[in-house]
Amino acid sequence: DGNGIISTKTKLDYESQNSYILNISLSDGNATDYATVFVKVTDVNDNSPVFAITSTTVTVLENVPVGTSITSVSATDVDEGFNGLVVYMLKGGEGKMDIDTSGLISLEKELDREKQGFYNLTVIASDQGQPVLSTALNLTVVIDDVNDNHPVFSASSYEVSVLEDEVLGRVLLTVSATDLDAGANGLVKYRIVSQQPPTSSPMFLLNLTTGQLSLSQQLDYESIKQFEIEVEASDGGQPSLSAKTLVVVRVLDVNDNPPEFNQAAYDVSVFENLPKGSPIYTFSVTDKDEVGTKLLVIAYYDGTILVNGYVDRETKEKYELLLVASDNGVPQRQVIERNTLFFIYKFFLFINFGVCAFSESWFSPVTCQNFTYVNIQVLDVNDNAPQFTKAQYSANVHVATAKEGVAVLSVSATDLDVGNNSVISYSLLNNSDDFRINNRTGEITLSSNLGHITADTVVTLIVIAADHGVPQLTSNGKVTVRVNDINDNPPVFSALIQTNLSAPENAASLDLGIFSATDRDIGVNALISYSLQDDFSGMFHINSSTGKLVTKKSLDRETMDSYELKIIATDSGKPSRSASLVLSITVEDVNDNPPVFPQKSYSVTVKENELPHVILSATATDEDIGYNAIIHYTIIGEAYSFYVGELSGNITTLQPLDYESCSQYTFILKAFNPGEPSLQDTANVTDMNLLFLVTVEDVNEEGPIFDKPSY
Repeated sequence: DGNGIISTKTKLDYESQNSYILNISLSDGNATDYATVFVKVTDVNDNSPVFAITSTTVTVLENVPVGTSITSVSATDVDEGFNGLVVYMLKGGEGKMDIDTSGLISLEKELDREKQGFYNLTVIASDQGQPVLSTALNLTVVIDDVNDNHPVFSASSYEVSVLEDEVLGRVLLTVSATDLDAGANGLVKYRIVSQQPPTSSPMFLLNLTTGQLSLSQQLDYESIKQFEIEVEASDGGQPSLSAKTLVVVRVLDVNDNPPEFNQAAYDVSVFENLPKGSPIYTFSVTDKDEVGTKLLVIAYYDGTILVNGYVDRETKEKYELLLVASDNGVPQRQVIERNTLFFIYKFFLFINFGVCAFSESWFSPVTCQNFTYVNIQVLDVNDNAPQFTKAQYSANVHVATAKEGVAVLSVSATDLDVGNNSVISYSLLNNSDDFRINNRTGEITLSSNLGHITADTVVTLIVIAADHGVPQLTSNGKVTVRVNDINDNPPVFSALIQTNLSAPENAASLDLGIFSATDRDIGVNALISYSLQDDFSGMFHINSSTGKLVTKKSLDRETMDSYELKIIATDSGKPSRSASLVLSITVEDVNDNPPVFPQKSYSVTVKENELPHVILSATATDEDIGYNAIIHYTIIGEAYSFYVGELSGNITTLQPLDYESCSQYTFILKAFNPGEPSLQDTANVTDMNLLFLVTVEDVNEEGPIFDKPSY
């Protein structure tokens, strides 16, 4: 404009044109001048990043390795510099994928389509301008299936029970398998791999697609009672994956045969304590059908008598049983005629009540042997350990009357078994030097006179009662023997007791400790009382029961600096025994005495003009000892011309004295020690009235002097 101001007429766009050249002229009407103006357009962050791709769905196989590139989603920004610098950020993917600075998305963790079939990702491209502009791109990553899963059967094995007369073609059971893969990879087909036991032609058919198992031939329980069929399920993948399972087909019997015994009576012997379910005897009972056999007593289906409870010879030694064989078929098959039932009834009357009710009119010979009777004799087993007649035995022995061979007591045990199983021997669990036991009778006697026992003692013996069975059974009995001692042990003070003691003076009451003794005896023989041989006029006291020693008066070292104290411990036996303990007690000094000067005042004469020297030695004394008796000296008052030795007490002049200036001096000399508490004494150097005077003796050193220089 006319003022030389250049302004824009339209909006500038850096991306369209980033510089301009202006030619400007200036004229005053007469003269003209020219100038060139270069205008550089500065970029502004006014463009967002733009993605180059348009497809937003990516497909990836689930078995691609970690690090594989999935897709590239690079974006551009037409701005300049930082305004056009694009960075990427990935959201979603659950940590399975990441994006680099170039926009390349790669796999960070393994994929599994069976856990997740697709991922929704958001890629954000942002520039570095101010403010930041960004663009988001939504991607869907679809995971393609790979045949990496085997078919899985619904059960690890299958079982089915089938009657031997089952109709052919009927479905017995259905096996089922699933495959987590998709499409052909998850399509399952079934087949029979093997059959045990094998037959000339297959006994079973398996539907290829449904897994239904059916019967293709008639079953025969008497020939084969169980089949094991191995079934395979395979998928349609390439290569195909498969799994196997076992199908157990149990053939059930159909009743078509009656049972029969081949012997009229049996004598059987069994050992007691057979476990429940143990076979006792197997009879020759024949029945081609297993399902129907049933014994009126405890019997297994093959004609074996089993133990149904606890067989104990000690409770009952003999059993008489009647066995009748019949089956459980429908209808039931048995060979029992009317006269056989009469025989069974009369047999029970005879067995249980001793009534002989046999009659020819009731009984005729039985031609079909479908019953028998069994005599079972129970044999002893060593199943009972010896049992002591008492839970615990006890006895008292006096050392004074103890002699080798003296009987202490007898133990006794019983055994419910018979024969060698009930023969008992006795022994001690641990060998004892003082006691022994008769292995046949159980009598315990002394094997010594117990002279080595010096205190009341409780001895516990464990007696073993063992039978002679195989295997041998034992039990333990407890015997407590109390050995009563005599008073043959004096009290004893421990050698660890400190006998050299120290105690401070002036204390009102001191606890010097407990000085107790022990006694190996027990009871009254070990009851100890304590006393002092000399209590030094009531200075010391000891508790007669506990041995606690205390002072009753204050100690004074200056009066007596040590004591020798004898403690006597006496037991309560008859006669009593005693022991003594001597204590050496040193009285510790306490600073309870002040320093004392030998006199309360001093006087001394010193000539004037003499050189500094010692004019007096004032020495104090202290009845205490050690550190408490160290004496220090000092001068109190304004005695600048004198000095006292801190430890010596020597008073020295510091300079020549001048009679004309001062003819006498007085000061206080203090003596003290540094103990706690600090004690002191003072001596006064005073005028004549105090009998302690430092007098300066005049020397004729001055001539006469006129009062005036002229008159």
